[in-house]
Amino acid sequence: MYARVATFEGGDTERLRQLNEERMSSGTVNAPAGLKRAMLLAGSNRLFVSFFDSREELDAAAARFEEMGNEIPEEIRGHRTSVEVYEVVFDGEL
Repeated sequence: MYARVATFEGGDTERLRQLNEERMSSGTVNAPAGLKRAMLLAGSNRLFVSFFDSREELDAAAARFEEMGNEIPEEIRGHRTSVEVYEVVFDGEL
C-alpha cells in the first residue's frame, strides 16, 4: 500500500469540511481511480493523506488530484506546499 501526503497552508478547514460533506451526500466526489481511502489531518498545516494499493495507481491519480485542486478555490483548500509519497509499512489497530 502507498500513501500520498499533500501538505497545505492556509485555507478554511471548516468550509472544506462542509464542502466534503456536501459532495459526499450528493454523490459528486469524483475521487481518483484506485483511491482506497483518504483522511484530512488539521493542525498548524493540513495534511491530506490518500491511500492506494499500488504505486502505479497512485501515480495514475496525479492528474485527477490536480483537477480537484482546480475545483476547490485556494481560499478554501489552502496553498499546497508539498506532496510526498510513502510506502505504508504498518497500518493496524492495536
